[in-house]
Amino acid sequence: MNGRAVLFVLSYLLVVMGVCLLAPLAVSIIYDSQSPCEIMEIVAFATLSVFSMAWGLILLRVYKDGAEHVGRREGFAIVTFAWVLAVVVGMLPYLITGVCDNVTDAFFESMSGFTTTGATIFPKVEIVPHGLMFWRCMTQWLGGMGIVVLSVALLPVLGVGGYRLLKAETPGGVTFEPEKPRITDTAKDLWKLYLGISAAELILLKFSGMSLYDAFCHTFTTMSTGGFSPHTESIAFFPSPLTQWIIIVFMFLAGTNFSLHAHFFRGRVKPLVENPEYRLYAAIILACVVAGFISVRSGGGIEERIRDVAFQVVSIGTTTGYATRDFDAWPQLMRLVLLVLMFVGGCMGSTGGGMKVARMLIYAKALGRELHRLIFPRAVRPIRVGEKIIDARIVTNIMAFGLFFMFSFVAGALVMTLCGYDLVTSFSASAAALGNIGPGLAEVGPSRNWAHLPAIAKWVMSVLMLLGRLELYSVLILLTPWVWKR
Repeated sequence: MNGRAVLFVLSYLLVVMGVCLLAPLAVSIIYDSQSPCEIMEIVAFATLSVFSMAWGLILLRVYKDGAEHVGRREGFAIVTFAWVLAVVVGMLPYLITGVCDNVTDAFFESMSGFTTTGATIFPKVEIVPHGLMFWRCMTQWLGGMGIVVLSVALLPVLGVGGYRLLKAETPGGVTFEPEKPRITDTAKDLWKLYLGISAAELILLKFSGMSLYDAFCHTFTTMSTGGFSPHTESIAFFPSPLTQWIIIVFMFLAGTNFSLHAHFFRGRVKPLVENPEYRLYAAIILACVVAGFISVRSGGGIEERIRDVAFQVVSIGTTTGYATRDFDAWPQLMRLVLLVLMFVGGCMGSTGGGMKVARMLIYAKALGRELHRLIFPRAVRPIRVGEKIIDARIVTNIMAFGLFFMFSFVAGALVMTLCGYDLVTSFSASAAALGNIGPGLAEVGPSRNWAHLPAIAKWVMSVLMLLGRLELYSVLILLTPWVWKR
């Protein structure tokens, strides 16, 4: 393990974090300069920004020779340690301003932000001042496509080594275009696409009647499939049907593979239409909306019923976690459907969490192959997705991922149960944390919060959030002894 390479990139991340902290500082100056508490917020962001940039620049000079080599092991270590560093820096404003009175709550809220989970310990989020709320939502936007990818996009000195970071961190294992001569160019293209779609949503939300501040916050948390909102009522605070439909559309887009967006914006629709994962993703969402429309008997007209069901289904299916209705009060069938959607998640290469639709497709095909082998034991039947034959090593990797995912889920549910919670709360909390969803059912439902969890449960759920966001392997591999051997 090349420790200097790891420390070099972490130092650069400190500089990036310092620059990012300037945005909430500006919001604090504009909105929060009336009371001593709000002035403390301004001081906190200014101090943290300067401190982070200064230390980052100093350490960059100390470890400048660490940029020479970033290997496979360094890539995984940088991703995990960078995420933890971002969470630790991100939690400091909560502590300095006094909004959170202990490290456990501040760490939980920051981890929930950067991992785009959306679980919160605030019973009433309106107590959070504007600047800190902007930072709270911004952490999800940064986490959506990955603050490490942002660093790589601005870090040409890593050269080819940057690919190790990008491959280890990017959500869903997105496939990058091989024709790009430099991986930093690819990272920049990803961010341009992310910025462009975010800008489109921002304009539409402002047009629909949101204030500019609310439009920024909800754009941050929609495109990242995060789910934080400046309002306790979440999107239900905005009764406008147009606003809700705009968010439904962009949640769906955020749950789609970003490489397909790139094809679409280049005028190539065929890759989108013929992509097996995308077709299954759209079919799952549509089927769940139809099931919800049939089973959920809420008031209002047909359009309102469709909108309510579609919003909750897309929100949970893409692991965003917004709510316009208390779906925990829905019929048992739909509660089960939503619980299953928590495991499925969005597409590979999206900002969504969960196990991903492509993996579910592989699991189904692998099961079909094994059933076929029972009848024809000598038959050679490779697993295909579309016209592509999936390499056996990839299938094994995906099977192991499913095993790790379920083991982590059961472990999280067991901890919640030992803390005294019922099975519905325990299972849904574990699924919501590991799938980076946010709201679960029962005691952690959409009308509740996570503040009542004991400290041990909050730390375990925070670990599950990190495991889910980094897709297990990047974290688990650091626990193996051979990764640290020369």
